[in-house]
Amino acid sequence: MRAVVFSRYGDESVLELVRRPAPAPADGEVLVEVRAAGVNPVDWKHREGAVRADRPFPLGMGWDVAGVVRATVPGGPAVGEDVYGMLPLPYGGAYQELAVLPAAAVAPMPARLTYAQAAAVPLAALTAWQALEAAGARSGTRVLVHAGAGGVGHFAVQFARHLGARVSATASARNLDFLRRLGVDEPIDRAAGGGTAGSAGAAGSAHDGAFDVVLDTVGGPVQHASWRLLRPGGTLVTLPEPVDEAHRLPGVTARRVIVTPDGEALRRIGALVDAGAVHVEVQSALPLEQAAEAHRVSREGRVRGKLVLTL
Repeated sequence: MRAVVFSRYGDESVLELVRRPAPAPADGEVLVEVRAAGVNPVDWKHREGAVRADRPFPLGMGWDVAGVVRATVPGGPAVGEDVYGMLPLPYGGAYQELAVLPAAAVAPMPARLTYAQAAAVPLAALTAWQALEAAGARSGTRVLVHAGAGGVGHFAVQFARHLGARVSATASARNLDFLRRLGVDEPIDRAAGGGTAGSAGAAGSAHDGAFDVVLDTVGGPVQHASWRLLRPGGTLVTLPEPVDEAHRLPGVTARRVIVTPDGEALRRIGALVDAGAVHVEVQSALPLEQAAEAHRVSREGRVRGKLVLTL
């Protein structure tokens, strides 16, 4: 089978398109013929060595798959069924023609989505879903999502709205109308606040201590500046890095969420998609041969929604 792998940590140039033996599913796993694979920031962080696995090189790439079941387990999806799912971190293996996933990590593909759209969902949507669950977001909660037009962000704002929260989100000026179309109550130009904190500075210009939940998808100075945006008793959820204790404020709960595969949650997310309650944004769908280009674009950090590789 064709597969994108890398044999040393480095920039996009270390990615290789090679021929590898097809993987064999272990107990509890299904074999999926991959029609599309999602691209996430964790992918290039893995390639650069920031996220490491304990397996020898060459290493596979990617965690999001959408495709057709070719081998299954008792009680699992049917052979020939369209599914989507997420491989467990940190072992990549989505940028290839055949992938193995735990049966519990896949769900029926939403009927209204193409393979490319479905591959954009699992890791980003599950991250948003699990982050909002960890924060206790619910009806009436005031939620701020940093980088609301990004992969995780554009799902988070929609899930928060579905829960009945009042949603604010930061984005570049060109994406503010996009946020409005997603139902964001208050789109915030991330450049408006100035300073090194970027989007947090913009949100904080009028909202110090106003939010019940802040979802930080950016890290660094954005996390640091987000503490003061929360009311006493509020919750900061950080995704890209651990909580920086040096900036902790009393009365604010903070936790990091690291996504885990969850086929049942994907079923529920898929139902929202098919009901028209959640929109999946794909900025570009590139062929597998252009995996390095997809990483370059993702690394630049100005993607609306998701990038996808097609097979």
